[in-house]
Amino acid sequence: MTGLFAVTLVLFVLSYYNFSNKKEELEKIVKIKEREAQILNKVKANLKLFDADKEIFLYDTIYDRIQLAFEINFKTGYEYYKIDSTHIEGNFLETLNKLNILGKKLDSIISQFKYQKSTDPSMKDISYLMVVSGSASKWGDDDKNFLLSYQRALALYKYWKQSLKIDFDSPKYHDIIELQIAGIGVGGVGRYNIPYDPKNQIEEKKNQRFIIYITPKIGK
Repeated sequence: MTGLFAVTLVLFVLSYYNFSNKKEELEKIVKIKEREAQILNKVKANLKLFDADKEIFLYDTIYDRIQLAFEINFKTGYEYYKIDSTHIEGNFLETLNKLNILGKKLDSIISQFKYQKSTDPSMKDISYLMVVSGSASKWGDDDKNFLLSYQRALALYKYWKQSLKIDFDSPKYHDIIELQIAGIGVGGVGRYNIPYDPKNQIEEKKNQRFIIYITPKIGK
């Protein structure tokens, strides 16, 4: 009986020890998940900053991306991609004013991200991928349309850099955003005129636009 009691006591001690270790592991996992949930909620709140200016930003909830809430009416042709009155149709000054507001607002929001990262310890490993992407209408040579869409996105970046002195690829932003300039040509999701109808040029021309992706990157 004494031997049986000793064995039972040893098993009890081992079981209690294993239970205590497992309990500590689970508590650590719960704390980690709680911190992760807190960070994700803050990131989601950050992205809601784009909802404030309905005349400038259109947040696409289906594809989780930011589009311009106004149209950029480039002239039709592979040579028209600059932010210039000779390349853009319609009220150029109105278009220019909205692009200025857009650039300044993006600069303000990213500055808020940067400040949050420097003051909130829970956000120290958070940064963002910012993609300025151009899109083109589907007529003519598809390969040339890919290049055209990229040139338009690049022209927008250069316009902000040269005219507003806002350079989203400046070293001062590197700890908070990674900038990429892209062109999706006649591809991508969420296009107008789907299924494609070559006769519907009014809808197809709406695909001549800019799309801005800002995606959080969570580090350690």
